[in-house]
Amino acid sequence: MTMNYSWVLDSGGAGRGAWQGGVLYEFMRWSREHGVFPSVSMGASAGGYAAADVATGTAATVMKGWLRWGLLSSPVDSSAVKNRFRRQLLDSLHYVMGAEELAGVFSDPGKRLLVFTTRIRRRDGKAIAPSDMRRFFLKSATRKLPGFLKYLPRGYVEEPVVFALNLPENLRSEHVRPLTRANYHRVIEASCLVPVAMGAPLGPRDVADEPLESDRNAVFIDGGYALKMPMRVFAEDARFRPLAEWAGADKTVVFCCDPRGSLWETSSRLLSLNTHPATGRAIAEGRLLVVHPDHKVEAGFLCTDNAEALRTFERGRDQGRRLLASDKVRRFFGM
Repeated sequence: MTMNYSWVLDSGGAGRGAWQGGVLYEFMRWSREHGVFPSVSMGASAGGYAAADVATGTAATVMKGWLRWGLLSSPVDSSAVKNRFRRQLLDSLHYVMGAEELAGVFSDPGKRLLVFTTRIRRRDGKAIAPSDMRRFFLKSATRKLPGFLKYLPRGYVEEPVVFALNLPENLRSEHVRPLTRANYHRVIEASCLVPVAMGAPLGPRDVADEPLESDRNAVFIDGGYALKMPMRVFAEDARFRPLAEWAGADKTVVFCCDPRGSLWETSSRLLSLNTHPATGRAIAEGRLLVVHPDHKVEAGFLCTDNAEALRTFERGRDQGRRLLASDKVRRFFGM
């Protein structure tokens, strides 16, 4: 029986993203050779970018990006962007996702790519101000602290908005929108944007072909704030259940960037899905494979050092090769 596969790519910034890129490169090559390449890829932040790499259909896309990370001269004018890391992201995104790569993404009407973003609105209806974004930067900065020390700003509505490639008309909603050639680069950019650390957020007209009335005074930022690992939300949240069914697969590989293998639902690390009953069942039944670093990742969150990123990438490749030679991974893919 032919199996279809879904790959979920975790967030983790440039550092853990480089590790993920190395593992992903080896998995993409091997999966293509063995006829088990995923039909669905999804993720938030660095994972959204990585999911787009998968959607191009070739591991060369991943290599292209990491070989030049930190060294790029942008094919678009990003000189007006003052934030150094944001400029690096834009340079990389437009260089890696060029005409050939976009052709690979949009050539197959059956391909499914889901990029997660977070829509932020003030509960009082006022426009988002720089002071609001400083609060969300502080939320990100305290995400690894114990629960009682985390900063969780009140007075806001934080909602996941998923942009999906080849999305059927009947699945479109306020929280599920089409990913198109027109908004492709900006949606991935928004999915990666940690406020302040990477500059200003994007507005509705930046990411949506047709902004909704509910987008008024909203901004779009890093997808991990509202949805980093989608398994529980896709299964239990009625807003996303039809999307989950459409993007479902027989087996799922999660490329988790946490060295302990923690499947955090959001970047605030309030809920780990490792203990969720559905996760345990999927692993026990051979439907879910979790891949995570087996070592401390060298490069940091906002790394733009090419040599450091490449060392991290190569360690990911080495781990990927070892995993693909293991009985556990081969059994998962039916080899």
